[in-house]
Formats: sequence, structure tokens, C-alpha cells
Amino acid sequence: MTALTRYDPKIRLSNDSMKAYLYLPKPDFEGYNLDDITEILQQNGISYGINDQRIREMVEQQIYNQEVLIAEGDPAEDGIDGYYDYKFDMNFSKKPKLRPDGSVDYWSIKMVEMVTEGQVIAEYHKAVQGKDGMNLKGKPILAKRGRDLVPLKGKGFERSEDGLTYTSQMDGKIDKNGDRIVILPVYEISGDADLSVGNIDFRGDVIIHGSICSGLVVKATGSVTVDGIVEGASIEAGKDIVLRSGVMGASRAVINSKGNISAKFFEYTRVHANGTIQADVFLNCQVSCGESIILSGRKASIIGGEVGAIQSIEADILGSDGEVSTSVKIGNDLAVRRRIGILQNKIQVEKENLARIEEGLKILQDKKNDPRRTDLLRVKIRDTALLAGDTAELEKLEDQVARARGGTIRVNDSVYPGVCVEIDELRIKVKEKQRRLEFVRKQDKILMCALEA
Repeated sequence: MTALTRYDPKIRLSNDSMKAYLYLPKPDFEGYNLDDITEILQQNGISYGINDQRIREMVEQQIYNQEVLIAEGDPAEDGIDGYYDYKFDMNFSKKPKLRPDGSVDYWSIKMVEMVTEGQVIAEYHKAVQGKDGMNLKGKPILAKRGRDLVPLKGKGFERSEDGLTYTSQMDGKIDKNGDRIVILPVYEISGDADLSVGNIDFRGDVIIHGSICSGLVVKATGSVTVDGIVEGASIEAGKDIVLRSGVMGASRAVINSKGNISAKFFEYTRVHANGTIQADVFLNCQVSCGESIILSGRKASIIGGEVGAIQSIEADILGSDGEVSTSVKIGNDLAVRRRIGILQNKIQVEKENLARIEEGLKILQDKKNDPRRTDLLRVKIRDTALLAGDTAELEKLEDQVARARGGTIRVNDSVYPGVCVEIDELRIKVKEKQRRLEFVRKQDKILMCALEA
């Protein structure tokens, strides 16, 4: 009888079959030999990563009654995916910061990330391929393969011959969307925009470090940033507008943005934004907004004029102790709901007409030269375009109605007599000074709900 059968040494495998431990009970007489150990390894299917030196030491030095690590597999080394190291800021905030005294720091707003010609904007690190491993039983362990990313797309930059370095081809503003980078020129004026500069109509972003004088027109497909005062001028932007020092409009200024608008104050100005408007003060302004209006800072007031938003309005003060007429509105009026009904009926008729046209075309499908078929195709093209346009308008209005649901007008300090509040088609007039409340719609009434302390 061999020591193997007499004393029954044990092999313990780790759960992942990557480590094997040998336990040799202390023999009474005859010891173990290397053949015994080889046999027990074979019985346990261990064929890889065996530490012969360690086994020999156990036998020769008579290491008994304890587990000893005598075999280790090779773990797989996963690959590393390729990645881009971007050399520009992609995460700056376009929202102003609050100062410790409660005022709003409009100079903290960063609208664009600028790069210069020849500047490295990104470096690519290639994928590192992994290394397969092997467990103790000789079974391969497949490593995760590193994957390379596709080259960056866009314009305004060039890629090095080795494909690893991306460099700006111009001075301008850089934007990133997914794997697409676009660098566009920026129209930058170091001083005032006055008659010597003339009207501006620019495809890209406009930055004016001075003021905009009365009578000028500034148009940009991108954003517009003005450090100084805007007088009775017109500004139109395809993206956001930031007016760090406010607008003294003299009833001539018009500010229109397809994005958001931020300004220190507005006086006697017509203002519209598809997005959100944030300011300290509106004084006798005509304001409309596709999302929310937020008055913040130390004054946070709406005094005079008409101010409307689809979703919500928040301010500290509405009106003034002089009871100046002030209109504040959220939601949608009856005209929007009537337009939705008209569009729904119109779309139904257009779909029915197109269905009849399709039936006529089926009848005439074998008569390609028949003038009636040509006329039907022409009408189909026209009505299909009409249906697409009406459907898009309906979806936009229905989204507008959905966004308006649950909207409120929040007053953090005071609302004065002379203020008219509208929610959808409902209207109330404030007759007495009220403090800290929220105007909400409850069925067919506007309620004034006290804010929690």
C-alpha cells in the first residue's frame, strides 16, 4: 500500500480553478514521493501551472499537516479600449453663480470654449490588446479584447498622419457632440458695437466686449454675449444670449433667442426666448418665454409690462407699492387650444384626402401617360407636405400644453395691487398686498397658496 492510499493527501482547488493547495497528512512510517504527488495531481485534472520546486520542498522537507500552494493558473489580462484625451473644457456651466450677498454674478457665465489655430484639441490613445490566460486544468481563459474608437468627425481641425493627434485649423469656438467636433469662427469686438461697426449678421457666435448702441441690429446663428449695456438695439440669436450688464431699451430694444437668455436687467424691452429667461429685474417689458422665467438676485422684481411663460415664473416681487399695472401669465390661452382643435380636424381631412388619392392611383397604376395620374401625383405631393407641416405644428402645440400643466407663479416676497395674474385662460387681479405665496390653478380657479416658512 502506497502512502497515497494509506494517508489520503488532499488537493483543494479555488472556486475559479486558478489555485491548487496540497495538504499532506503526516505519515506514521513511509513518507511521500514525487510520483505520489504527480498521481494526485492527475486525479484532480491539474496539468498547468504546477510548481515543481514547491512540491519537491514539501516532500524533501516533510512539510505536513498544512495547506501549501503548489499550482497557479495564469489569469487573463483584459485589453484596454482606445480613448480620446480632450485638451479643452467640455463641462463648463452656462448658468450664472450667486454671490455671497445674494446677487447674481452674470460675469461668471461662460458661453463658449475658445481654441487657437495650431492648438492640440485631442490626443488618441490606441487600444491595448489583452492576453489570454490558462486555468490549472489547461482550459484557456479568453481575455477581453481592446477596441479602437472611430476617428473624430467634424470640421475645423486636422488629424495627424498617425491618427493620434487632432489640431485646430483656426481660432474659434469649439463644440463637441458625441464623436463629432466642430470649430467655428467667432466674431469678436473688443469695444463697443456702434455706427462705426455697423449691423452684424454672422454665421456663428458673436462676442461684444463693450456696449451695443441704439439702432444697431446684431444677428447670429450661434450665441451672443455682450459685456456692456445694450441700448435700443435688436439682438437675434440662434442659441443663447448673455447680457452681462443688462438692457436699457427705451422701448426700442428687441431681444430674441431660440435658446436661453440671461441678463442683469431689462428696461422697456421686448424679450422672447424659446428656452428659459433669467434676470434680476424686468421694468415695463414685454416678455414671452417657451419654458420658465426666473427672477433672481437682490431685487428679483417684475414691475410693469407683460411677462409670460409657458411653464413657470418665479420672482421676489411682482408690481410695486405705486400699484403700477403689471401682467404676469403662465400656460396657454384659448387661442392655442382653438388652434389645436383646428389642426386636428384639418389633419383628419388631409389623411382622408390622401387615402382617396391612393385609391385613384391604384386604379390608374397601369396608365402612366394618363394626365389624371399626373394630376393625382401632384396633389399627393402637395397634400403630403401640408400634412407633415400641420402634424409638426400640432405636436409642437401639444408639447407646449403638456409642459404647461402644473405650472405655478411663485412670489418669494411681495405682490402688490395692480398685478394681474393669468394661468391659461383664467385671470385674477390682486387687490391687496400679499406676501410669500404661489399662484396655482385648481380646476377652474386660480388659488393663492401661502409658501411654507
